[in-house]
Order: sequence, then structure tokens, then C-alpha cells
Amino acid sequence: MTLVSISEAARLTGKARSTLHKYIKQGKLSTTTDSDNSKKIEISELLRVFGPLEGVASDTVTTVAKQQQTTQVNTDELHARIQLLEQENSHLKDTNSLLEKNLDDVRQAMYLIESKLPKTPEPAPEHQPEPTAPVATETVTPVATKKPWQFWRK
Repeated sequence: MTLVSISEAARLTGKARSTLHKYIKQGKLSTTTDSDNSKKIEISELLRVFGPLEGVASDTVTTVAKQQQTTQVNTDELHARIQLLEQENSHLKDTNSLLEKNLDDVRQAMYLIESKLPKTPEPAPEHQPEPTAPVATETVTPVATKKPWQFWRK
């Protein structure tokens, strides 16, 4: 009969590996050692101890077929989406190249306009009169104001 590892046996039976190790230690489940010196369990032993296995379903083929159909539908949708995105990408690249061409045309027009402008000399600095000192006719004395934090002043 077929030999499986303890981890695979745990998956097939739906039990924890520690449970299988416990059954092996108690003698409820027998193991064999393969050529690699690793413990293996025969599937017939698993059937004897645990009954029908959970990991092997009778409708596994049906489940796989359903998954393949779903995958095929998803693949077709993804191919359509990729094609749509590639078209959008192509359109955006065309638009970008048109905008770059327009920008180059505007730059060239600005260069032509700037080259045809007459050269203007730098404006001479204006002569500003020197400020005159104000004539004081009356002397103003500053009034000492009392600040709220200066409570000792009168």
C-alpha cells in the first residue's frame, strides 16, 4: 500500500500531528521506516484507525474542473482588461507626444519674439536729492507711560 509522511497523514485525517505521534507512542497506529530513515504510515493503517479519510474527497475531480472553469473565465476577463489598458496607454502616449510638440512650437515662437524685440539700453540710475534734516521748531518731550508690570514707579 502507499506510504505517507506523518504530516501528510495528519492532513488526510484532519488530525493534528501531535495526535498521530501520540497514537504511534500508544501503539494504536503502526509506522514503517523508509529508505531515508524517516517514519511513514501506510494509508491502510490510517483507514483502520480513523475510518474514511477527510483529505480524499470523492468529488475532487469535480472541484478541480470547477476551479479550471473559473480560472478560464478570470483569464479571459484579464486578457480583455490588459488589451483595454494597452489601448489606453497607446492613446496617452500619442497625446503626450502632441503636447510635447505643441510645447516645442510655443518655445520656438517665444524665442522668435524675443529675438525681434529691440534692444533697450539699461536705464540710467535716477539722481535722488540728498535728504535734508528736518528743522525742529519745537522740542517734544516724551511722556513716560507706566507699564502694568512696573508697579513700583509712580
